[in-house]
Amino acid sequence: MPRDDLTKYLVHWTKGANYDEAFQKLRQIVFEGRLRGSGDLIRGGWVCVCFTEAPETSFHQVTGKYKPFGIQVPKSWLFEQGGRPVIYETNNEYDLLPDEIKWRHVRYEPNTNPPFDFSWEREWRIQTDELLLDIAHTRILVPDESWAQALVNEHEVNEHMHLQLMASAYGEEWLMYPVEEFAFRYTVIDV
Repeated sequence: MPRDDLTKYLVHWTKGANYDEAFQKLRQIVFEGRLRGSGDLIRGGWVCVCFTEAPETSFHQVTGKYKPFGIQVPKSWLFEQGGRPVIYETNNEYDLLPDEIKWRHVRYEPNTNPPFDFSWEREWRIQTDELLLDIAHTRILVPDESWAQALVNEHEVNEHMHLQLMASAYGEEWLMYPVEEFAFRYTVIDV
């Protein structure tokens, strides 16, 4: 049964004080070809890469700390890599978890004052220092075409510079090689 609150995809959104700052983080991810893990706000110091399964438009209606620049992967692909949904539970329940899944714990205490509830993030995690992006399973999300075009343009400049360097080191025939196309697919999202 189709539902607009569920999706087959997960998104790692970037944060920033403004669009430019968030875009610079996306740019770094794209050109490095990886997402770096972090232990920030993860009990036990586990290093993970985090995603949300909330649909793009729903997610951005709820939060303002993330900007509409993201890396989208199929939920089934991340699951194959070892990614799992987090386990929302009280902090007292953390010690009841087996050590091998404690990285999935997220505090959930809706009856405290103030309530502690981040379940709206619908978070998934993968325990890793870095997640290499598989171009066949990765899509870039941007708020409008100009941001995607900026990535494509930078890629082309980098490719031309690479061929120039190769030509100066190994011979002019390198200048006859075609510029490799920007490999990532992207989608403009309406937020």
